[in-house]
Amino acid sequence: MTQARARSGRGGRAARVQARTNPPPVYLPTLNRKIGPIDLLGPDGVEKIHNAAMTILETTGIEFRDPVALADWKKYGADVQGERVRIGRDMLMDLISAVPSEWSYAARNPDRSLQVGNRNSVFANAYGAPFVYGLDGVRRPSMLEDAHNFFKLSQMSQSMMVPGVLPVEPQDVPVPQRHLELVHAALTLTDKPIKGSVLSEQAARDSVEMTRIVFGEEFVDNNVVMAALLNCNTPLVWDETMLESLRVYASANQPCLLSPFVLAGASTPASPQGGVALLIAESLAGMAYSQIIRRGAPMVLGVAIMGVSMKTGAPMMGSPEPGLMNLLVGQMARFYGVPWRTCTMWTGAKSPDMQAAFDTANTMWPVLLGGANYIVHSAGFLEGALGVSYSKWVQDTRQLENFHRFFSGLEDENLDAILDDIAEIGPGGHFLGTDHTRENPLHMNPLQNNDSFEQWEAEGSKTAETVGNEEAQRMLDNYVKPPMPDDQRGALDEFVAKKKLEYQNS
Repeated sequence: MTQARARSGRGGRAARVQARTNPPPVYLPTLNRKIGPIDLLGPDGVEKIHNAAMTILETTGIEFRDPVALADWKKYGADVQGERVRIGRDMLMDLISAVPSEWSYAARNPDRSLQVGNRNSVFANAYGAPFVYGLDGVRRPSMLEDAHNFFKLSQMSQSMMVPGVLPVEPQDVPVPQRHLELVHAALTLTDKPIKGSVLSEQAARDSVEMTRIVFGEEFVDNNVVMAALLNCNTPLVWDETMLESLRVYASANQPCLLSPFVLAGASTPASPQGGVALLIAESLAGMAYSQIIRRGAPMVLGVAIMGVSMKTGAPMMGSPEPGLMNLLVGQMARFYGVPWRTCTMWTGAKSPDMQAAFDTANTMWPVLLGGANYIVHSAGFLEGALGVSYSKWVQDTRQLENFHRFFSGLEDENLDAILDDIAEIGPGGHFLGTDHTRENPLHMNPLQNNDSFEQWEAEGSKTAETVGNEEAQRMLDNYVKPPMPDDQRGALDEFVAKKKLEYQNS
């Protein structure tokens, strides 16, 4: 054998080993739920919450702290007194009826595109944490490199469908320029669906313009290419910054996740039904306003529900009442015929420990059983959503694969063939070698250790946190940047550079 052929052979073996140990991700499609949803309320219960929400909007009203929105509502015929807007139920229900019940979510790579609404669910990234728990487990302020890393991890993940726009808040980038860096990174480091910035009206405009560079103006006007997360100031206030961004996105036919931020027992009543009536009123008011801007624009009824510790007043995740409230919100969203968004996989724990695991599971089950369509914060959160852990992020995304498998439900099976296997194996045998077992293995999370104690000890006695950090490093080491046409990348880079200069000089 020649030296060249020997080198080739070694390279071939190395490539095969690399392919076995670092296989490319097999991306999960939109989750089409075959299990649930759970409806806690009968028709009378749904009508009760609906009437309560309508009464809030008709009698108490909601503040729109924005002169343009107030003028729009007054022109449309709502009762506007100062900043307080009272909306009649007939007017509101007519506006809400124009919101699509389902929409397609286009990705830069069409193979990564998703469906949102009806029985479809998508998993979206964490959003906005000022701290990270690094690959060494140490808590520190989040930086732009961390945002880039979480975009890369999202691209490498089989289950993280929406990388988002703000996986962490990069503390090393000036606030007026953050949206430029983040939207640019989301578009270039991933080829999955993204979200847009709501930092300001200009940030929203820049976000839309950057997608027009990549997708084309006509395509963006007729297709969803990004979503934006807008928070209502519960109770009963929509502020100017959020409403300015809402007008930008609705005008561009891009959906907003119109989300009251609920601290049950503090910003809303402790009552699950009373709290849901309030948040439904708030979200519907924002959705209705979007339809004044552009009727038929896709929107999402959004919520972010957590409890409050009666001991300290701190946010509390994983408790039963927010789970019940999510089930109620899902049922009300189906009543109104609109998609809905919520949060999950979060915890007040300060490390990826047993509390984090409990809280994470306890927040996800009611969300999926309630039929949530757009699930934000699906991986990584610690510390009441103030920090994102690399280790927990990776462990959570593996759990998302489990949830995806479970809620995909049962497939039709050929029991005749299985009965033949049972007859052939007979008493005392095993099924490990049958064709059916080889072709239909049980789902296995590769980060979970089911080996013997002795083998686990011999391999280093690794904790779940260590395993998660090692997997995060492996994924980053094997990240492959998705291609982008040179003309698109050049135009995007030029736009960002020009805008940065404008903001520096303003």
